[in-house]
Amino acid sequence: MTEQIEAATKAMKEQLAKLAETFKIPGVDIDTLMESHRKNVEAMSKASQLTAEGAAAISQRQLEILRATSEQLTTALRDMKLSSQQQGEFARKAFETALASTRELAEMTVKSNTEVFNVVKQRMTEDFEQMRTAFFSGQSKK
Repeated sequence: MTEQIEAATKAMKEQLAKLAETFKIPGVDIDTLMESHRKNVEAMSKASQLTAEGAAAISQRQLEILRATSEQLTTALRDMKLSSQQQGEFARKAFETALASTRELAEMTVKSNTEVFNVVKQRMTEDFEQMRTAFFSGQSKK
């Protein structure tokens, strides 16, 4: 896979160099552009990896919650001779558990999404700076 990426990168670099030469674009740093592109691919790969890991963690936690809930339900059904007070307590605990589980899953989702967003945001910030450098490296800063 790495050899394919390197071959594609080399071909793209050659095409960009020809394009810059053909259109007489002064001061374009092809190496900087290629490095930027490589980092973009890496950032998107990292974001995809974080997304998959976050989804897996959330799915795993949902499964754990389902198992725990099933065990509680099985226990409750096994002992159907609960008083109305015990039934009320059981219902209250089940509601609180469901609410806490929902909150936990929501927090996991927010955390996962934030990690992915931060990877992409960081790369975009770096990319804008690299593009500015690539296109205006020969010009003086104002």
